[in-house]
Formats: sequence, C-alpha cells, structure tokens
Amino acid sequence: MTAPTQQSAPIKNLLKTNLLIRSSDRLKFHTRLIKWLLSSGRYIVIIVEMIVIGAFVYRYKLDADLVSLQEDIVQQSAYVQSLKRDEDLIRLTQFQLSSIKTARDADLDVATFLSTVATLTPKNIKLTTLSINNGGDIKTTPTFSLNGTTTSNDQLSLFLKTLQKDPQFANVTLSNLSFEGLTTFTITGELVKKGGKTS
Repeated sequence: MTAPTQQSAPIKNLLKTNLLIRSSDRLKFHTRLIKWLLSSGRYIVIIVEMIVIGAFVYRYKLDADLVSLQEDIVQQSAYVQSLKRDEDLIRLTQFQLSSIKTARDADLDVATFLSTVATLTPKNIKLTTLSINNGGDIKTTPTFSLNGTTTSNDQLSLFLKTLQKDPQFANVTLSNLSFEGLTTFTITGELVKKGGKTS
C-alpha cells in the first residue's frame, strides 16, 4: 500500500499550477507587451485604422476629381479646336497690319511702287510674284523682287533698262534667268525712300 502512495505524490506535485501572478513577480516581455496592447495599444491601432480609412476615402475622391478633370479637358479641347480657324485668321490679320505699319514707318509708298511697276511692265511680260522686304528696320534699305515669264527677250531687256532708269529704284539687276519654253526671270533691286535716289 505504501508504494502506490509514493508514486502518486509526484503526479500531484506536477499538476499544481499557479495561474495568478503576484505583483511582486517580474513580468516577462511578451506578457507586458500583451498587457500594453490590450490597454493603450488598442487606441493606437484604432487611430491608425482611422488614418488608413481616411486615406482610402481621400484617394477615392482624388480619382473621382481626376476623371472629372479629364472629361472637362476633352470637352474644352473640342471647343478650342473649333476656334483654330478664327485664331489663324486673327494671326494673319495681325501680321498684315504689322507689315503695313512697318512699310509706313519705312516711308515706303507701296501704292506708287505697284502702280509704277504695272505701268513699266510690257505686254509680253507676265509677273508671277512681287515681294517687298524692308528688313524690319527703318534704317535698312528696302528691297524688292520680281518674278515673271516672257516670250520676248527684247521685251525683258527693255523692262530691265526701264526699271534701272526709274528714280524710285536703285541697283536693279537680273538675278536669275532660265530658258525652258518660256523665259523665266527674277529681277531684284532696292526701293528709294523719300528724299532721292541712293547712290
């Protein structure tokens, strides 16, 4: 009878467990961590979750704003494209007005120049282009260029000499000449400003 009693004593000692922790005992790290998480840590977790949810809602709002802006851009771009022809017309008008103002500032009498060229041009000569360049500066001597075709070289020679003798023009030269069926030519020179012929 004594032997079984001695064997059951160690089993009883093994089953004894103290579930209460005395305040005097030092708590282990993981125990203190769990205790902190269950007390102060839960508030931090709640705050972090609220920040995450707020960021998600703000991101959703930003996406909605982006889609709205893209739709507005598409609508406005169509409107801007519809105004392109008007803008081109306005730019062309501004350029023409600027050219007229520059010509006036350079003391060029364009109407007289055109009238003189028309009067001096023989019947067998057809002018295709006529350009005037004042260099964009009042001090610069304005130049002109005449491109045309003719069936008579004599008429071209007469036209060139007539331009050279006219007091409105200076340094008139035949700068280009080609013979391909018709005689194609380019005459260049300088326009004399008010005040006399240049040397």
